[in-house]
Amino acid sequence: MTDSEIETLLRKNPRPAAPAGLLERLQRDVALPRTASATGRPSGWLHLLRRWIPATACIVASVAVIAVQSNTTTRLRHENEALRAATQNLDQLRRGHEEYQRLKAENQELERLRNDQAELQKLRAEVTQLRAQVQEISRLRAENQQLLAAAQQPAQPRANEDFLAQSDAEQRAKAQSIACINNLKQIGLAARVWATDNNDILPPNWLCQSNELSTPKILVCPADAARTAAPNWASFSAANVSYEFLNPNGSETEPQVVLARCPIHNHVCLSDGSVQQLGKNRGIVQKDGKYYIAEPAGSDPETLMRKRYGLPEKQPAPTAPSEELMRRYGLIPAHTNAVPPK
Repeated sequence: MTDSEIETLLRKNPRPAAPAGLLERLQRDVALPRTASATGRPSGWLHLLRRWIPATACIVASVAVIAVQSNTTTRLRHENEALRAATQNLDQLRRGHEEYQRLKAENQELERLRNDQAELQKLRAEVTQLRAQVQEISRLRAENQQLLAAAQQPAQPRANEDFLAQSDAEQRAKAQSIACINNLKQIGLAARVWATDNNDILPPNWLCQSNELSTPKILVCPADAARTAAPNWASFSAANVSYEFLNPNGSETEPQVVLARCPIHNHVCLSDGSVQQLGKNRGIVQKDGKYYIAEPAGSDPETLMRKRYGLPEKQPAPTAPSEELMRRYGLIPAHTNAVPPK
């Protein structure tokens, strides 16, 4: 059945009868308004109150809602400003962090370049030493070839053999002296590198330079047959060194102080890393607990300094030309013998 058929069917049903006494009961339950004579108040005030009380309540409620909304809006505005300030601070912190990371990367790159530059300087010094050694080896090879060519000559075999034996001994001694000088140069370089890392103070002993010296074998002079080189620093002792360490805990500000000395060849290494060959006629002297090269009596200090550091000799002062030369070039008239003042 559809809705319309159901509705039609219900309308056709007879209406139920109302219960008995329903009208009287409803009339008793209805509360009629009191008249003015019964309450003693005019009915106009009651009517006004009934009209304005709901309006007043609505106004008060509206004002309260508006106040709450205004308070909420103000609070939200303050929170928004605080969030905006926090966002700006966060952006500043992020930019500062990015700048710090960039500066840190640049500092690391600069430190790497500085280390590379120091390593390059060290390698250049080593290359210079190796070139000098290669030149010396080439010269020794040429001399050996000359000696071999002379040894192959049939005349005077006995004299040639003696000459070759003497030449070999001299060449061996010279090569040992050159190797000793090279050892002292490496010792001086290692001491200066150690001083660079320790406030310009030279090392106190040999063992402290184990990181700067490549091997303890360079501490034994090639001409020292009484000592053997230590294979490593773990087995190193005083019996494995030929050189004298004369300036422990010294300073690089005194380059003329002797740092190390070879007692066999009388070669000395100064505190500035340079090496001097003193030979048999020169020695070292001690002054105020430090060792210096003893210079011959009456030597010119300027000449000694130029020889020590390989500077060119001082040129002599030019002499005045002779009278004949001046007359030849027309500096003096031919009819006079007077020499112009200098």
